[in-house]
Order: sequence, then structure tokens, then C-alpha cells
Amino acid sequence: MRKIIPWLLLVALLCAGCGKAKEGETLQTRYAAVTSAELAADVTCHLPDETRQFSLSCSYASPGDSSVTVTAPAELAGITAAVSGEDLTLSYGDLSLAAGSLTELCPANCLPWLLKAAASGYVLEEGREKLGERSCLRLALDTTAPGGDKVVISAWFDAGTLDPVYAEFTMADQLVLSAEITSFRAETAPEG
Repeated sequence: MRKIIPWLLLVALLCAGCGKAKEGETLQTRYAAVTSAELAADVTCHLPDETRQFSLSCSYASPGDSSVTVTAPAELAGITAAVSGEDLTLSYGDLSLAAGSLTELCPANCLPWLLKAAASGYVLEEGREKLGERSCLRLALDTTAPGGDKVVISAWFDAGTLDPVYAEFTMADQLVLSAEITSFRAETAPEG
């Protein structure tokens, strides 16, 4: 009997988390139901010799088209990138330029990419962290660029609302972009 008790305790300990959905699964279920979203972010592009900063607003439609508009710096304000699948079109006022196939991660597609990854990226890590004074759920999400390169997005979501707060995009273990989400509003499909 004494030999069985430690094994029973071990089984009880291992099963203590059984049946409890991980927070990451709950978050991904929520983002899979997003039909449209409006968000704004301050995005930093981390280049080998410099960093570039942009303020962007994004109109996201799942699974279709998204548009990202530069709001700062002033000399680029008003330029809009329309992302449709892997195609990118740049526009400014009445001028429009088909920019070809979007095969890599860039400021123009990082916000829609974050929302898609939140819905369907493979969760590599999950945990709770403080970001400043804010309690957050942090996920490391494995995704693949259209060109085939692996992109890992480390994303922090407000623990109470599950709204995105901050994200870092890495390729080949190098930080490529970071985004501080300054506003977020989403519409979800009714449950049915």
C-alpha cells in the first residue's frame, strides 16, 4: 500500500491541470472569431545600422483585405498600404502603385500579421508577465512568411481584456520589428 500512495499522488498532481483550457487557447478562439478590427500602433523597424519609427493605423478585415496608413512621421503621413493576401498596393491621395507580392515581414503588414497569428499561430510559449504596470498574457507564436521564412511573434495581451498591447517580430533570431499598440477595437462573429 505504501508503494502505491506516491504513485497515486503523482498521478493526481499530473492531472490537476487536465480539463483546464490554457489561456492561449481562449485567446486564439477569441481572435479566430474577429471579423474586423481597427488598431493603431507605434512601430519600430530594427535595421542592422539604424532604427526607423512609424505611427500606423490599421483597418483589418478577416480573412480578406487590410489597409495600413502611416500617420507619422509627417513626411510619410497619408501613405496607405493595402494588403490583400500576398499582394501589396501603395497609395497616396489619388495615386496608386501595385507594389507586387508581399513575401517578407514589414511595417505595412505587421499589424494584420499580428492579428492572424493571434488567431492561428502555433503557440511556442505561454505565460503571465507585467509590461510596465499592466498584467499581461504573453504568447510566443510561430508563423511562416509567404516567402517561407519562419517568423516568431512574441505578443503581450492585456490580461483582463485580451487586447493586444505590444509585439516583437523576429526572423532568424533577429528582432525585425516591434509594435506598441496604442488603440484597439474589434468586431467578432456572433457565436452560433
